[in-house]
Amino acid sequence: MRTLCGLLSLVLVTLTGAAMAEEAPPSRVLFRNVNVFNGVDAKLMTNHHVLVEGNRIVTVSANPIGSEGAEIIDGAGRTLMPGLIDGHAHVMINAHFDTVEKDMDLGDISIRSIRVAERFLMDGFTSVRDMGGPAFALARNIDNGRIIGPRIYPSGGFISQTSGHGDFRDRADPGFSQHDGGDLSNFERMGIGNVANGVPEVLKAVRLNLRNGATQIKIMAGGGGSSRFDPIDTTQFSTEEVCAAVEAAADWGTYVAAHVFTDRAVNRLLDCGVKTMEHGFFISEETMKRLAKEGAFVVPQMWGISPDLARNPLMPAAKIPMVKALGEQYADFGEKLLKHDVKVVFASDYVGVPEDAERARRYEIWWRTQKFGGNFEVLKQLTSTAGEMLALSGPRNPAKGKLGVVEEGALADLLLIDGNPLEDISVIGGTEQWFDADPEYRPIDTLVVIMKDGVIYKNTLR
Repeated sequence: MRTLCGLLSLVLVTLTGAAMAEEAPPSRVLFRNVNVFNGVDAKLMTNHHVLVEGNRIVTVSANPIGSEGAEIIDGAGRTLMPGLIDGHAHVMINAHFDTVEKDMDLGDISIRSIRVAERFLMDGFTSVRDMGGPAFALARNIDNGRIIGPRIYPSGGFISQTSGHGDFRDRADPGFSQHDGGDLSNFERMGIGNVANGVPEVLKAVRLNLRNGATQIKIMAGGGGSSRFDPIDTTQFSTEEVCAAVEAAADWGTYVAAHVFTDRAVNRLLDCGVKTMEHGFFISEETMKRLAKEGAFVVPQMWGISPDLARNPLMPAAKIPMVKALGEQYADFGEKLLKHDVKVVFASDYVGVPEDAERARRYEIWWRTQKFGGNFEVLKQLTSTAGEMLALSGPRNPAKGKLGVVEEGALADLLLIDGNPLEDISVIGGTEQWFDADPEYRPIDTLVVIMKDGVIYKNTLR
């Protein structure tokens, strides 16, 4: 009887505690006297006040807002803007390719990813779309508060055909894929990539990633510069394979993104309904017009056509002339995308040791201002346009609300900045230094408050 009474008491206490927790009012944070960049307009809304309740922005007003029960942050004329979004990163490929392939295991890259994630957030990136790698556990542990980092949109292992951009076996490895009894590459073994051929294998790979928690699917639809055996001009995956991947993703309410560079490949992808084109440097203006008409996104890492890329200490001397020539030939790529109203999203897409990736990310912010005609367009790519792209994940979207904007009802991913990023991109970390930048991570001092999902992770004004 005592045991039964004790259990009943425990149940009553638990239920009472749960009821009290449900009735507890949401936390409130009031940003006073801020100039708001809303992620959409090429101007600041001056002398505004923004109230956050729980994880939502509930009021944006030019008039004073009641502050009862709220933590007050006096912006004193600083800029309040949306949290930044990286549309294409590889949080789990956090060492050089050869090191990952030959000398690391899943434990190594998982441990290193914790530091990568924290530094992303401390650079103001509140959401990151991971475009290839086993980032599922990292995303879960960030979401449940065990690890500090941005909201992760994991793709899972990128899906490649044999001989494709995700087939990282050496020449000496067995000539068959694992499906035919061959050995797995380390990339496949760790879940960074998956080699699949034919509709049944592609469907299996897509569905496995969705089962594991993918918010979108990443396929390799063309060659690349970082893999040895697939020329960059090649088209990869047949129409049937691409369409099968798109249909399987759509069955889960989400979409397919594709690594791609050429007209032929992009048009095949559009025929099947692929939504985002990763890179895309070598496409024609006709294809750009089609991309705009169909509402697809282009997600290019613009450092890929930067003359500074040739200064990379890891760049083989034999490739330097090609890198310089491509940078010159496609120097107007960004200008043409804007001319044809293509939706463009920011991408850092640097793989390698974390310090190199961090320097590349900050350089990329600045370099894009040179290629897209100014700061405003790049800020949109980092905020509202990227938020629109993330929303394509539908029910798989970990953010249950609008991202990339400062408006009533949007999720409270917010940065308070000393300075005006519309005039000076360095206040959010943009810098023309890359390989000659400080070799170790340094905080961005002008980034004084970082809020993600209504939670403050940095506040130097306290």
